[in-house]
Amino acid sequence: MWQLFFGISVGPALLLLALFKKWDSKRPEPPGKVRNMVLFGILSCVPAYIIEKLLMASLGDLTTANGGLIEAYVVAAVTEETLKLTMVMLYIWRNPAFDEVMDGILYTAASSLGFAILENIEYVSMGGLATGIVRAFTAVPLHATASGIMGYFVGRAKFAKGGGTFVWLLFGLATAVFIHGTYDWIAMSGGSFGMTDSHGKLAGNGIIVLCGVLGIPILGMIVLRFLVKSAHRMDDQMLGTQARPLPSMSPQVAYAGGYAPQQYPQQPYPQQQYPQQPYGQPQGGAMVNPYAAGYTQPAQPVSNATIPQGPGTPPPWGNPGGK
Repeated sequence: MWQLFFGISVGPALLLLALFKKWDSKRPEPPGKVRNMVLFGILSCVPAYIIEKLLMASLGDLTTANGGLIEAYVVAAVTEETLKLTMVMLYIWRNPAFDEVMDGILYTAASSLGFAILENIEYVSMGGLATGIVRAFTAVPLHATASGIMGYFVGRAKFAKGGGTFVWLLFGLATAVFIHGTYDWIAMSGGSFGMTDSHGKLAGNGIIVLCGVLGIPILGMIVLRFLVKSAHRMDDQMLGTQARPLPSMSPQVAYAGGYAPQQYPQQPYPQQQYPQQPYGQPQGGAMVNPYAAGYTQPAQPVSNATIPQGPGTPPPWGNPGGK
């Protein structure tokens, strides 16, 4: 049973992450960097929970006015999208691995999907498997598309010149907040957008809710796909059209950047060979032991050609008299 719970809670986010990694397959990112970005997204749920609780308590009834407009856009969307972007800026913004516009999409989406994983576990544990199935086609894709679109502008900001960096980041954050907040407002207000009927009750509309919670992620995915193609074109202009696959990873090599350094084959030094010296000279086919009792060293013949001849010639071993 827990396998099914885990699959419904985590599976949709992992499938979407695989899709983003496929879009980045021409020049893929180190798997460790993407994994860590997901973990940072999960950690961002902690400050998001605290901030949202504080905002709900401080704003009071304003959060429920107009069908939850303030709660949707300010409490939820601004808080969550800002924290996702903050994790990207803290972890990967200055890392050499972030060298493409497409990387902004991938890393920001990874941060968002990490957030969606923990949030989905919470909702599925409270609402059951049916809630997880509904969120697999609505809330989880919403997180991915809203933050993925923001990631495109993060990538543009990374390579912007002059003062354009802040403008791109701010525009990307505002876009994600608008998409996320609109989705939440439709869901929270029941499609009424704060409008009431003649009895003073919210005039909910199930068709608007269904179209909103399904249509916004689908429309966002279409826009995101267009932005991915645009990012690929810009990256090809910066880096060339050639692919850059990841080098093979060696389990014995730990490298902080995620790439294994090139390994060169070791060249063994040649070992000097020394001839073996026999203990003795063979006599009659047998080896003579020089340490045996009664053994005498055979006399070595001396060639007269090696000894200088003539009167007054000193012996080869020198003159003991020093003259």
